[in-house]
Amino acid sequence: MIERREFLKGAGSAGVASALLIRRSIAQQSATVAAKGVYAAPGLSFSAIFLADRMGLWAKNGVTAEMKQVQGGPLSMVALTNREAHFAGVASTDPVIGWDKGIKTLAIGAFTGSLAMQFTARKDWMSRVGVSPNASLEDKVKAFKGARIGASTIGGGPAQYTRYLARIAGIDPERDMKILAVGFGAARMAALRTNQVDLTVGDAPEADQVELEGFGELFLNCAHEVALFREFPYTVALVTPELANQQPELVRRVARTLGQANDMFATKFGEAVDVLKQQFANVPAKAMERALERDRDSYPRDCRMTATMWENNIKVALDTKMISAALPTREGELWTNRFLS
Repeated sequence: MIERREFLKGAGSAGVASALLIRRSIAQQSATVAAKGVYAAPGLSFSAIFLADRMGLWAKNGVTAEMKQVQGGPLSMVALTNREAHFAGVASTDPVIGWDKGIKTLAIGAFTGSLAMQFTARKDWMSRVGVSPNASLEDKVKAFKGARIGASTIGGGPAQYTRYLARIAGIDPERDMKILAVGFGAARMAALRTNQVDLTVGDAPEADQVELEGFGELFLNCAHEVALFREFPYTVALVTPELANQQPELVRRVARTLGQANDMFATKFGEAVDVLKQQFANVPAKAMERALERDRDSYPRDCRMTATMWENNIKVALDTKMISAALPTREGELWTNRFLS
């Protein structure tokens, strides 16, 4: 039988141990964590990264973030899977293709929740083929036949989605049109300006810049005109499943920070626009304002995803033969919102 003194001594020791565990847990939660991130392109599809940096949201969530832009999704995926980065911002085609090859990643948030991909066309090409930005979706896509379309790479998300649109219009994307790798941003616009291509496919605010220069127009806005693309995880934040299991607090802070940044489009839109104009100082302010006003609904609250987004994504991936078999679309395998709450 335990004597009262021994019992109290044991209870006291247990209490001290519990208190230490609680304090240690609180300390771990409040301590700053270092997170390295990479992202695949410099466009507005990754706005949350730039907002988080310029608004001090990383620091508010106890994160010291080191961000680096790399050339495209494949290099971002390499950095992530080689553990050179804790998280990566990529087009959702990258993790889907990776899963099909046995390289599993976990999407922890969507920067854009619709396919905010746009085609910008030269005015002389539109006049020649007899199709304008006011034409039907069917007529616009049929005009791709024989066209030269400039993309950042020939294997990335925009190029793959262009092939998907061509196929549903009865066009063979390998035989009936040309997709040319012309680079990102300024290089892509230069290719259009110098008539190396008839159209370009990429992110805002390129079309708005081109319209201001006068040689082209926004031809097709996928998020607004293609029904399947209205609920679609275009760009996402990825981690490895191992990191999610081993360092859940780091992953939670990264996800929450990005979610808070995306929320600015709903709660502090004017401020978000001002910050992004600073980030993209070489872009005319008018072009930036027009692009963000048009596409503000493409940024989901908290970076949250839905099963419908991923069902639409997998459907397109199967139809374009990006993947050989269907992937899981229920929450918890390919994607999760659990780090956002």
